[in-house]
Amino acid sequence: MKIIYRTLISIYLLTLIYILTINFNFNIIVSILLLIPLCFIPYLLYKIEYIFYIYFTQVLGTTCQFYNLPFYDKIMHFFSGMIFVCIGYIFLKKYISVQKILFLMINCIEMSFAFLWEIFEYCGLIFFNYDASHHYTTGVHDTMQDMIISLIGGFIMTYLIYKFPSYIDNLYKLPPDNPDESSPQQHI
Repeated sequence: MKIIYRTLISIYLLTLIYILTINFNFNIIVSILLLIPLCFIPYLLYKIEYIFYIYFTQVLGTTCQFYNLPFYDKIMHFFSGMIFVCIGYIFLKKYISVQKILFLMINCIEMSFAFLWEIFEYCGLIFFNYDASHHYTTGVHDTMQDMIISLIGGFIMTYLIYKFPSYIDNLYKLPPDNPDESSPQQHI
């Protein structure tokens, strides 16, 4: 897993360096600042997921203009709904024992993140004149589509968690990243 993580970080940084050689823009600074949370993410699997997500959304999507490709934005919102439902499930399952309430809450968390992301896009328009939400061409239509597609991704992941809970539980049963090097056997 460490090799995957280091490879992803290298690809992330090399992409930014390549973009810098072509044209500097403010998005590169944001892409670099988004690496800071890696210091606070506890497990390597979570770090890998985070790198994947910000690479596809910020570096490729915004900085490299992939959001101009048809349906790229919708695909990212769909996967973000799935990711945030998984995160909500992993963190809430130990606190909420009633399954219906748990599934309601994880989808509420997912929709909260979708809402906050749309606010982030709108702030990009207001403060930096970057129209990620296509406000001038579609008005509120793009924002609503993004949130609905994120909700659909969340519902699909909720269904998968409902049908295969042990798969998700086993995937996120994480050992410590730095296990003790000492042997469990003690020699006397």
